[in-house]
Amino acid sequence: MTILWPGRRLSLGAAVLLLASSIGLNQGTAVEPNPTAPLAFNEKEFLAYKQKGHGTVAGQAFLGASSGKAITQAGAPIHLIPITRYTRAWFDRTVKATACSSPGDPPATDAAAASRPHVNCAHEALRELASDKRILPYLRTTRANPTGHFWFTKIPAGRYYIVSMIEGSSQKEDGPAGIAWLIVDLDAAEKATNLVVTDCKASLC
Repeated sequence: MTILWPGRRLSLGAAVLLLASSIGLNQGTAVEPNPTAPLAFNEKEFLAYKQKGHGTVAGQAFLGASSGKAITQAGAPIHLIPITRYTRAWFDRTVKATACSSPGDPPATDAAAASRPHVNCAHEALRELASDKRILPYLRTTRANPTGHFWFTKIPAGRYYIVSMIEGSSQKEDGPAGIAWLIVDLDAAEKATNLVVTDCKASLC
């Protein structure tokens, strides 16, 4: 048996294969995942971070000034954020993207003006995280002392981001504004001290 096509003669088998191929392509296009879709929140990844642990996280948060000095801010919030697939997507999209200038960025003529967009983006990133009520039970926040030092206690084992928004200086001269961060792996009952939480200008991140 054959099927008549305009100007052609196709066997039944060839026609069926052609039709099936066309349907398969259409279905494949319909189910293709959207790469821009937000990552789904999976609470199971956070559960281990909700309980109290026996670990300690301590260090100093500062920004690197052009003079080489460490710029600290008394009372600057220090956030301890569990690393999961969900928070990693948030971090890569916001904090990490704004902490360092891209290699192709043109040099800024005004340091204060150049740092302001980064500061605004960092503020927005932290506001976004704080507004997500699903994550709040797993976040820990403290504040830096006048020298930028901070402490977290009773921390469960796991992998964390330490993020701090520094907007000014506790010293006489005005310092730059920006975001300092660090990744730390904490074992059970480990005391991770003398951590350096800073920006990329200090060449320590």
